[in-house]
Amino acid sequence: MLAILPALALLTPLQGATSAPGQASFGARRRPPNIVLVFADDFGVDLVGAYGEGVAPPCTPNIDELAAEGMLFRNAWANPVCSPTRAALLTGRYGFRTGIGAVVTPGQPGLLLAEVTIPEVLTGYTSTLTGKWHLAGNLGNLHPNESGFAHFAGTIRGAVQDYFQWTKVTDGQTSTSTTYATTDTTDEAIAAIQMMPEPWFAFVSYNAPHAPFHAPPATLCPGLACAGSWCGNLPANPSTAEYVKAMTEAMDSELGRLLAALDAVDPDAWVFFMGDNGTARMASEPPFIPSHAKGSMFEGGINVPLIVRGPGVVNAECGALVACVDLLATFAELAGVPAPATDSVSMVRCFSDPSAAPRDTVYAERFSPNFATLPFPEHDRAIRDGRYKLIRSTSAADRFYDLLFDPFETANLLPSLTTQEQQAHDALVAELIALGVD
Repeated sequence: MLAILPALALLTPLQGATSAPGQASFGARRRPPNIVLVFADDFGVDLVGAYGEGVAPPCTPNIDELAAEGMLFRNAWANPVCSPTRAALLTGRYGFRTGIGAVVTPGQPGLLLAEVTIPEVLTGYTSTLTGKWHLAGNLGNLHPNESGFAHFAGTIRGAVQDYFQWTKVTDGQTSTSTTYATTDTTDEAIAAIQMMPEPWFAFVSYNAPHAPFHAPPATLCPGLACAGSWCGNLPANPSTAEYVKAMTEAMDSELGRLLAALDAVDPDAWVFFMGDNGTARMASEPPFIPSHAKGSMFEGGINVPLIVRGPGVVNAECGALVACVDLLATFAELAGVPAPATDSVSMVRCFSDPSAAPRDTVYAERFSPNFATLPFPEHDRAIRDGRYKLIRSTSAADRFYDLLFDPFETANLLPSLTTQEQQAHDALVAELIALGVD
């Protein structure tokens, strides 16, 4: 594990790079690179204009510009709720291996310190985390630091009590912050990237647009380029969806500030933007189905935005099957260090070849209680190939979908399958058996 940074101000400032983002040829930049991972909370593809899947998405010019400069992954999966995604991301291991299959609560153990995390894999790096953690459970306020992050500033538990007044933990020390939570996360991230010695890994974990739903500060609303935005223009009695859109626009504004600061420090830093699970059910709008949103194994619960910008990354859409669990191996390959994770598959070759397919299948799950042993009392699993998807649950019959013709999963093909469908179904079942989670 890494030692806690005594103060960011004591670190040596970075030497700024001179090239514009993406100008360097792929793999040509000096190794190891600086890496930024930006996480949005309860953030599905329907909330990003660049994905073109939501009918009336919020105005997100900075996320859209990131996609315009980099690579947009159409088929990225997370787990359907927060803690399992964060545990899988940090360890490169599925939840049935780490024990985290449900939301971590204060009275139970969090992610075990025996797990090897991204900051521990990135040897020689200084790593910071700003914003939401939600993996500590009863393991204390130093849990992020003990899990490998040299500096942590943010929320240990899940949702903030109030975005305008909330409990902040900084390297184990608790205080009350009255800085808007999205702004505080950005402030802390900018301070970190401006002062950390290279190479560094910055995990920027926004609480937004997770509940509590609210009208964000007017100063964070997008400018005139966003005609018809929700932030600053909410009706008298906003719906949850309208609040979420306004909160998303405020987060996008702060992301723009973060990226501007990053480009001034190191325009060749790698940037990964991802959601931790799908949009909240109360904020889901047609054609998305509320019962298929966050918490479910449907695409609305686990298909999340993933956008990557870096030196030489092809500006394109990539249809490869990728998952949150793959970020560990990806970061390790970029940094030139071994990736010991069991389930993580690097997506680096996609960055220069959008037609690459690192995986044949992708897997997500939710189970309870945490740290139970297989077979779990409650276990929802989803697995898909390039076209077909199987959902298996302890509480319902199997469901099987053709995502090519039924992307919103409204027509269960079981039990009457064609020969082609049966072969695809049996192959996905075989994958579950191979994992030991059938």
